[in-house]
Amino acid sequence: MDNRNFTFVCPASIPNKVEVIKAIRTLTGLGLKEAKDASERTGHQTYPIQLSNFSSWSNSDRGVDEQFRILRNNGVEVGEPVFKILESLRQLGSQALLQGEDELANEILQLVLAEKLRRKP
Repeated sequence: MDNRNFTFVCPASIPNKVEVIKAIRTLTGLGLKEAKDASERTGHQTYPIQLSNFSSWSNSDRGVDEQFRILRNNGVEVGEPVFKILESLRQLGSQALLQGEDELANEILQLVLAEKLRRKP
């Protein structure tokens, strides 16, 4: 098992639910019922990627990408939630500032602030 995780959000209506369930099962190693239940939840879900499920693929990363493509083609959002990405960027900006990279830190922190302001209700 790889320590990589993936996050996804399923829409309320999925065009090809069988494909989505198969992709979730392949990526996570969940059983049929658990994968079906995951496909019916609409909130953010995070699971570890089971690379052992891709042993028959010549390139496991290509297999994972293919499963992500199937999910995206069926309206499933795959990837880190924006708030986690923004927090990572904020930490990167702080590290750059501590290392004396003032210009880089300023640019990163301006991007984070602009995105947070844009998202305020």
